[in-house]
Amino acid sequence: MNIFLYILTFLNTLGLLYLAYLILKKYRKSDSGNLSTPVTGIQKVGLFRYNPFDDLGSDQSFSLSILDSTNSGVILTSLHHRNFTRIYAKPVKNGEGDSITLSNEEKSAIVKAIKH
Repeated sequence: MNIFLYILTFLNTLGLLYLAYLILKKYRKSDSGNLSTPVTGIQKVGLFRYNPFDDLGSDQSFSLSILDSTNSGVILTSLHHRNFTRIYAKPVKNGEGDSITLSNEEKSAIVKAIKH
């Protein structure tokens, strides 16, 4: 049973990496030759690690915010438990959840991204 959890966690991590790749691909500048177009793309990144469950001993869960110059982008959250891992992606617009409620940890990741 333990090997199954390791495989499941590995597959969830691969899924998260693929999701991040798709987001990065979307935010890349498509027309690099046009200098009159303002530069957009990923400019701010914030990571907040935490422990959302009482029965685990370390900060294995995280929220990762990926924002552009207007503080818009996406926040990826991974909740890791002994028995499961859940991954969520939420849109961010102007530093706030775009029609969605953000957790305190997700808000902290956004604040970290904006400050750095």
